[in-house]
Amino acid sequence: MGKIKFEKYISCKWIESGVCFDNGVYGSNIKLCCYMSAPGGGNSMIYENYHGEKIDWDDFFRIKEEYRNIQKRGDTIPGCRGCVFLEERYWPQENYIDSIVFDHFTRCNCNCSYCYTEEDKKGYNKLKTYNIYPIVKEMFKKNIIRPNGAIGFGGGEPTILPEFEKLLSLFIKEGFSDIRIPSSGIKYSPIIAKGISTSQVTVVISIDSSSREIYKEIKQIDKYKTVSNNLKKYAKAQKLSYNVISKYIIIPGINDTEEEIDNWLKFNKENRIEIIVIDIENSWLTRYRNSKPDERILDLIKYVQRKAKEMNFFRLEICDRAKYLIEN
Repeated sequence: MGKIKFEKYISCKWIESGVCFDNGVYGSNIKLCCYMSAPGGGNSMIYENYHGEKIDWDDFFRIKEEYRNIQKRGDTIPGCRGCVFLEERYWPQENYIDSIVFDHFTRCNCNCSYCYTEEDKKGYNKLKTYNIYPIVKEMFKKNIIRPNGAIGFGGGEPTILPEFEKLLSLFIKEGFSDIRIPSSGIKYSPIIAKGISTSQVTVVISIDSSSREIYKEIKQIDKYKTVSNNLKKYAKAQKLSYNVISKYIIIPGINDTEEEIDNWLKFNKENRIEIIVIDIENSWLTRYRNSKPDERILDLIKYVQRKAKEMNFFRLEICDRAKYLIEN
């Protein structure tokens, strides 16, 4: 193998070495990434209307190279304009993939009132997906994937994806150490627990409550006890580091009380869940984006920050929507 060439310019890891297998909401696609919050709008396509066909990897990397060349000449890919992930540094001039988002499925075993699928839950649950495992196996066989990046899951609920167990097992076996899985927590996954125990997998569960009644109102399903028990089981699997994250999405008018927050924080601390996340319901924030923020909700976010510090949590993550409310 020859010496790797590096060039300095503004780009990001997804342009250079990432890929997103997108879901079937508006047709299944392969994209550079899953981020659509940049002013440019994201959605930079590699292949449109993709449904699991065999990939011509020479053509795949030819398209990736075209995107890379836009960045190298000092321009910006239209969809990537203004993106926070763009950075200037030396980028290796090689064709490989080390970061993947699996977002090609929409079926879920929960019914969160704030979910993007809420507009047509039955329709989203009926959308068919394609088999991704053979594609990933081929990528490993051709030495296209390298285990120094990140693996993420989006779409619907990963644990009910038919290929999930063997797909995650493969990435664990191949040495990936940054695998992030958002889950409803309703279905317990032994392979997730195994990955947690080796510090390769991080599971994120949005429980959004500390009581059965509030959980049921938000999720529209009576599974609080199941989810809280599974959170405990995942937390017990932690050995070398903290790899279980409890998330709380504030939904004004439903779970926006200090009492509910206090009980959620207490539950996490008692069960050695040391990384917590606070967020804001997107539809509510969208309605108030161009008006004066609700001081009560803003104060509640600050309350979480203060309590998390007092209780000595390992880390509190504040999602972009909550950050926006604080900063504006």
